[in-house]
Amino acid sequence: MTRSRWWCGGFAYLLLLVDGCGQATGATTSKAPTAGSPSGVAGSGAASGQAGAGAGDASNAAGGGSPSSSGGESPQGSSGEAAGGAPNSDGCAAADLEGLSVFSSGRWDPLGYPPYALDGCTLVYVAPADGGGALHLRNLASGDDRELEPAAAKPRRPTVAGDVIAWEIGEGAASQVRVSYQGVTKNLSGDFNHAGEPRATTDAVVLTAFLGPNPTDDSDVYLYDVGSDQLSKVVSGPGQQRFADVSPTHVVATDFAEDPRGFFDETNSIADVVVFDRKSGVATSRKRSGKQAFPLLGSDGALVYLDWGAVHPEPKFSQFGLRAGVLDGAVDDDYDIKLEVHTDPAYVRPSLRGPHVDFVDTQAGVVGLYRFTLGSAGSPVATPVVGSPQLFGPVATDAMTLVSRPVAGETLTLTAIAR
Repeated sequence: MTRSRWWCGGFAYLLLLVDGCGQATGATTSKAPTAGSPSGVAGSGAASGQAGAGAGDASNAAGGGSPSSSGGESPQGSSGEAAGGAPNSDGCAAADLEGLSVFSSGRWDPLGYPPYALDGCTLVYVAPADGGGALHLRNLASGDDRELEPAAAKPRRPTVAGDVIAWEIGEGAASQVRVSYQGVTKNLSGDFNHAGEPRATTDAVVLTAFLGPNPTDDSDVYLYDVGSDQLSKVVSGPGQQRFADVSPTHVVATDFAEDPRGFFDETNSIADVVVFDRKSGVATSRKRSGKQAFPLLGSDGALVYLDWGAVHPEPKFSQFGLRAGVLDGAVDDDYDIKLEVHTDPAYVRPSLRGPHVDFVDTQAGVVGLYRFTLGSAGSPVATPVVGSPQLFGPVATDAMTLVSRPVAGETLTLTAIAR
């Protein structure tokens, strides 16, 4: 196995990567500011809404198997303060995010990926700059804000965990995943047509790699280890494997191999969640009838995923069940956080950080942010968000929850709610 080094320089060049299977891959690198750069934009070292950050009290972690009812307090009439609170241990507070403008092409991502990511005091977001769509990095504690990617590259779907930042550039068959780590930014490329859907943890990034140019073409999940500088295939098989999340110990993904057509379809496809152990290299499918997809990893082996087993006749992304379990537990021991979540017309996926689950739901025509602690009894609790007919993209951290509201055109405004 050949191991390449991180090179520093003022110009882009081609770097040859060889993964553990002997498969050559290329990566274009360039200097760029990152959360660990000397400029003072520092990450917290814990993953935001990502797997395995080790955050959260173990006593509140998943695995208690406590079923919760599918109900929940209605948000109607809520008028509490959304932002505020004392600064967290990283030196920033929810108020530091209030009213920040964010650009979202087409108003909202068709697969529900937020155009922003938060880890401690490190915010990565698509700013309405350069005509709309430049990727920015902001230190909420210091106020330092700088551009990571110009709008011309069409950056989107950022993710951040500690010093690791990743995002997509381009669209469709031209999409690629970029990773910024310790001051160097590179494109991840390999034996595939194009890539997208990145998620980061403190030592790695996972992505979906499409083998052809079409969205229905076969796809696999790859993992890029920033320490070893290696890109390797971790979840593969017939049909599509995609929508992955990652922790320092595991990767979870959606496997569409059981679907007769073998690819993701918003209304009809069936799928299972597959778990990959990064240490042993073993992938295990969690078999359950219906469609389970978009898994998320939390602390202490916690797993949350979307489930369409009880939603008929068409399991649309905007109406789903939300379930939780543990990676080494039986699928039959998983429990419902909420039997039916409604986000129609926009697709708004939940967020998981440690034991904290945050999701948007609409009850009786009123939209609200709901919070649930894994392993706890009771129902998800509605959290007041002042005056918005729509809420997008919850991003959970230990200290707060970040959501966005549409303003005008393709601009969103951020609101953070202290935990």
